[in-house]
Amino acid sequence: MAEPFRKNERWYLRYKDAHGRWRQQPSDAQTKTEARRLAGELQRREERIRLGIEEAPPEDGGGTVDALLEWWIDAYLSKSPGYSRAVGTIRKHLIGSKLGRLRLVELTPGKIEAFLQAKVDLCAPQTLNHLRGYLSRAFNAGRKTERFHGQNPVTDVKKRRIPKTVPDFLRAEEVPLVLAALSDRWRSLFATALYTGLRKGELLGLRKVDVDLVNRLLTVARSYRRDTTKGGHADVIPIATELQPYLAEAIARSPSGLVFPAPDGAMTSEGVQLERVLRRALHRAGIVQTWLHKCRRKGCRHVEAASDDQLRRCPRCQMKLWPSGQVRPIRFHHLRHTTASLLLMRGADVAAVQRILRHSDPRLTTETYGHLVPDYLRVQIDRLSFGPGPGRFETVASSEAQVVATISARFAPILLPEAAPGGKALSPAHLETESSQVLESGRGERIRTSDILLPKQARYQAALRPEASFHSSRGERILPGRRPVVTYGTHAR
Repeated sequence: MAEPFRKNERWYLRYKDAHGRWRQQPSDAQTKTEARRLAGELQRREERIRLGIEEAPPEDGGGTVDALLEWWIDAYLSKSPGYSRAVGTIRKHLIGSKLGRLRLVELTPGKIEAFLQAKVDLCAPQTLNHLRGYLSRAFNAGRKTERFHGQNPVTDVKKRRIPKTVPDFLRAEEVPLVLAALSDRWRSLFATALYTGLRKGELLGLRKVDVDLVNRLLTVARSYRRDTTKGGHADVIPIATELQPYLAEAIARSPSGLVFPAPDGAMTSEGVQLERVLRRALHRAGIVQTWLHKCRRKGCRHVEAASDDQLRRCPRCQMKLWPSGQVRPIRFHHLRHTTASLLLMRGADVAAVQRILRHSDPRLTTETYGHLVPDYLRVQIDRLSFGPGPGRFETVASSEAQVVATISARFAPILLPEAAPGGKALSPAHLETESSQVLESGRGERIRTSDILLPKQARYQAALRPEASFHSSRGERILPGRRPVVTYGTHAR
């Protein structure tokens, strides 16, 4: 190993490769000592490769990131359910980018982090996590097939934190209004989505043989044209009683083996905008957040918000304003959230809702899909009932006062202080002084507790006894307030 040298303010490392040829490589070393250490590591790695202990990387570094992604898309992603959505994102942001042109051996966690950070203003945090996930999955697949040698550089790149939002869903009183506002073509499909919680692809791929109206069972085994669902398994769920006529009508009208086909009998396109169908139904049903009154005269562009759709005129040109209802930005997938939320609010068991939605984890059912409206939570919090209101405590206080008043006069001097002359209550300071004087009057006139560490207030005053003397067992006369001397051997105590 030769000595490193400095050139253009950088330290270059010199070492012999596994074939015995001299190599030089620029480094980020700051000192000559650090450059020597890095050169020694390179030399030892080449020695392990020469001895067959370690496998040599490809001459081209394993290709570029773009080549790895293209291989992974064809070999793995094309067979997954999310291919159509993922491939567009990959080709838009990763393939052909500055990061994609790098060789695999040149890719580092820092370069990936810088690439993702540059897209913060262009992409949402969830999209950035998707891009990170695509890269990570491609590198993991490359390592398993020995297309790439080394550690996955994405492992040290942290995920972005996604703000938690509450998806919108239809309330119970809104469901019949929306179904009534839908056309005959879409009403049965939306009713099935609301009563079963099926996904869009599962609805469009549903076949007549999967529906058993006699036993009220529905088999979910397909998604679009794939013979599997998102979860990768088939499930059987029950059919609600109110859903039976909707499914019977859809089956009778369908000209093919599909339950919800296109007008020509073929499968409905995956790109059909069911969100627009839903929002138009919300508008026709009058379920809007606000109204925007727009002037349609060319060049005016006057717009004003209002809470109703009553006729208004433009203050500029006196033309009639066109009312446009602004509905909630609800998606078709939110109907699945509606199914879970309404079932939970109607008292359905969590395990049953989990089976109907076909979730693998009950926490996904309750935390992601189960949304409880404030009215439902208000009813549930009212389950905390402990009896009458504040008047109950006044009754209890008066009863306690009566109990105290009935205490025998024999124990009153011990428990209760006497009132001052004239019927006035004694002050706390006076009570404390009187108590101290009584307690210090003589040791023989009080009863101590067994704990000598308790304060004087814990000593209870005994009933007063007449001033009389008594005799000990030895015949000695003992005066009040004195105690006999007990002798143990030669020591007196």
